[in-house]
Amino acid sequence: MHTIKLNVGGVELTGTLNSSPISEKVLEQLPYEETGETWGQEVYFPVAFHVDNTDPVTEVKVGDIAYWPDGPDLCIFFGPTPKSTGDTPVTVSPVTVIGTFEFGPADFDRIERRRQGIRIRVEAQQ
Repeated sequence: MHTIKLNVGGVELTGTLNSSPISEKVLEQLPYEETGETWGQEVYFPVAFHVDNTDPVTEVKVGDIAYWPDGPDLCIFFGPTPKSTGDTPVTVSPVTVIGTFEFGPADFDRIERRRQGIRIRVEAQQ
C-alpha cells in the first residue's frame, strides 16, 4: 500500500493506492499537476500513461480511486454519477479500482471549479 496526497481544487485529501501495476505507474508520475473535470460527483483527470484494465468494473464505491483507460484518467468518486440510479457511483465505461481516499461530507462542495476545470496535484505522502 502507498499513501498519496491529493489537492483537488484546493481541498486536501489523503489516499491509499494498492500494490498493483497500475498503481506503480501512478507512483512513477509523482508529483504531478493536471486539470480535472467533474461528472456528477466524480472528479477525473488525465494521466500520462496508458495500460489495460486489469480488473474492470462499472460500479464502484464512494471513496474509490480508479483508473479509466478510455481517458486515460484517474477518477475519484465522492458520490453518484449521471449513470447512477442510487447512491452508488456507476462509471461511463469500465475502470479498475486502484485505491481509496478519505474525505468529509462537505469536501466535494468545497472544490474550487474554474472555467478551465479543477486544479489537481498528486504527490507521495512523506
